[in-house]
Amino acid sequence: MRGMRCAACGAAALEERHGAFVFEWPQGASVSASTFDDATWLVCSECDEEELPPELVARIEAERYRLDGLLSPEALKEVRARVGLSQRDMAKLLGVGEKTYTRWELGLSTQTKSMDNLVRLADQHPAILLEIEARRRPDRDREVRDYVADLPATKAAAAHALAAHGGALDDNQAETLRTRLLELAGREAHTR
Repeated sequence: MRGMRCAACGAAALEERHGAFVFEWPQGASVSASTFDDATWLVCSECDEEELPPELVARIEAERYRLDGLLSPEALKEVRARVGLSQRDMAKLLGVGEKTYTRWELGLSTQTKSMDNLVRLADQHPAILLEIEARRRPDRDREVRDYVADLPATKAAAAHALAAHGGALDDNQAETLRTRLLELAGREAHTR
């Protein structure tokens, strides 16, 4: 590796180093430094500039997410997959721009702790965010009135409708009803 040019000073003096790399975090971080064992990086023997390969940068970034208590870009993708949403729909659910959310998943920018909390909430209790979004809609009262008005017509055909009129609702029926309401909430969120 010796003889490669330094991006900082232009000297052909980059030397490869192996071992424990110590990364100094910016002031205000939860720790002052982190050590990354078995690392490889370049150092300019003229100006002491360090050039870090992508593998080491990725390790440093992973540690930053861990220290900040934030979901990594990979974890964000996994949550979104579990919830079953596209990047566009996840962004809309969280109330951020699609490009902003995409940057989080690509690791080009980092979500705030409050947004991280919402992503975790969406992962653990997806219905809550859908319910909140549904309550924001100005036509919600009309939809509820229409649903109640349609109950007599569906009462004979659907055991779920009986629950609205004091009938028994077993666990399977309750889960079916919950799933259908979530589908309706999701479909309505897509049409707005």
